[in-house]
Amino acid sequence: MGIKNKLSIAYSLFAARIFRKKIPLIVSWAITSRCNRSCQYCNIHNIKSKELTTPQVFALIDEMAGLGTRIIHFTGGEPLLREDIGSIIGHCRQAGILSSVNSNGSLISRRIEEIKNLDLVGLSLDGPEEVHDRIRGKGSYEDVVGALSVIKERKITPRILTVLSSINLGCIDFLLDKAREFNASIIFQPSTIFLLGGSQRNPLAPGEVEYRKAIRYLIDRKRKDKYTIGHSISGLKFLYDWPRLKKIPCYAGFISARIESDGRVDICFRNRLSRDAASGDPSGFKNKFYQLPFIYCDKCSCPSSVELNCMLSFKLDALFNMNKFSSPLLKNSG
Repeated sequence: MGIKNKLSIAYSLFAARIFRKKIPLIVSWAITSRCNRSCQYCNIHNIKSKELTTPQVFALIDEMAGLGTRIIHFTGGEPLLREDIGSIIGHCRQAGILSSVNSNGSLISRRIEEIKNLDLVGLSLDGPEEVHDRIRGKGSYEDVVGALSVIKERKITPRILTVLSSINLGCIDFLLDKAREFNASIIFQPSTIFLLGGSQRNPLAPGEVEYRKAIRYLIDRKRKDKYTIGHSISGLKFLYDWPRLKKIPCYAGFISARIESDGRVDICFRNRLSRDAASGDPSGFKNKFYQLPFIYCDKCSCPSSVELNCMLSFKLDALFNMNKFSSPLLKNSG
């Protein structure tokens, strides 16, 4: 990330915090709910949702660019199932917006030419092959490792996201080694009590004692290895209290937003306040964003949102951590 981008992002963060100026600096966009995996802790692949057309997506990108959006993180579902994802990424670049995708890795090698303009690829990796495939399906580990190799060759910034569950809390050293192997940063997120995108209990939700032991270990490793673990120590300490998280001021309604595949605009995946999904009207992002309230939240276990809130609460280690990791830390929200 160049100095101009850093200064622009720093100004927007400062304006949001000090002057309560709403700028949709970072947008997480669930571009599709379709997925070619059925991970044990996720129900999103069962959600049937309308998707915006390519022209509608382009119009939204142009509108957000005019409002000051600097980063769009495409998530899902599996974003690469959109046939037009390459054109969408290209349009982001033309609009001066940095882009990233969060992917399971299965389509990266096949579509690398179309997505070569990405600034970052976030890949889900939950442990060694037997653990990862148990959670996400046979062959999924090979997909991720292959994807990491391809994006390393193309000099796209990699990021690994690990969902901490009841069966991979003992895999942290393996995951840190794998991140170093591919020169990737890694962030950790607790598996939810209920299925992601569903109401059923999550069979892989970790026990609190074992989970907190793992977070204490990550804090200790962070002190020794500052450049692999993407969290700040303040951020890890906040996540330590899961599932009874502290209520904190959330700046998501001021500097970031979530767009669903049907064009609905919300604060984030866990705080769904929008009521316009049924209309399927993707227009008017500005009005929808400006209507998002400022909230105090005790639901946030998303590591990137936690880091942003720590920075905007002037936690010095989080501010230093942002400078060190620059754009990758800001590009995996939701």
